Amino acid sequence: MVVKEPEARAAYEAALCRAGVCYHTAESFNEVLRMSIDAPYSGLLIDILTLVRSSKEEKSIAYDCINFYPTLRVKWDARVKSMSLSPLEQSFSSDTDAALNYFIESRCKSFAARSLRRFNRKDSYLSLLLSDCGTSPDADRVKTFTVNISQGGSFVHTTRAFAKGETVWLRFVGMPDQELVKAVVCWNIKWGGCRSIPGIGVMFDSLSQQQAGWIKKIADV
Repeated sequence: MVVKEPEARAAYEAALCRAGVCYHTAESFNEVLRMSIDAPYSGLLIDILTLVRSSKEEKSIAYDCINFYPTLRVKWDARVKSMSLSPLEQSFSSDTDAALNYFIESRCKSFAARSLRRFNRKDSYLSLLLSDCGTSPDADRVKTFTVNISQGGSFVHTTRAFAKGETVWLRFVGMPDQELVKAVVCWNIKWGGCRSIPGIGVMFDSLSQQQAGWIKKIADV
């Protein structure tokens, strides 16, 4: 469940407790992304106001998650202290709890819990050079490091705001094959945006056999 406002969060949590389901709560879609990469889920509950107030980048993350998981959008009306669901789900019952139960029973329980991560992740601090240009000299590349790594990608510390889908180039210090690794930005945590390490989640786009073997050895230890 993703919801930022405390009053709305308390109301939704009470409803989910009445429904008897296990859930985790996030305050932003960046947090949802990190949670859904690390753990499997069967559905997503989204507070409409949180979605509307999200940045363009977070909306992009939200819609990726919406396309992946069964999703129910909910709204909390602070004036009348009531919770309402999307028109589709609400149409099955005028009772909010009944409509929420319908969503859980008909859509979430038939959806095998899954995560967004293809490979296991390992916390690992590897020095690297980062650039948005494959032809830049090493002197112009940013000296930085990974926070974690898997066979498929990595979270790289940086205070620069990269756009989702942007191509970046990495040169890992200590990697036997020193050819640049091409990667695509999947998500971004901006500096000062939340209580997390700023950086980018990237998916490796091209790895030589030697590079892939080196990363696999590190990620599997």
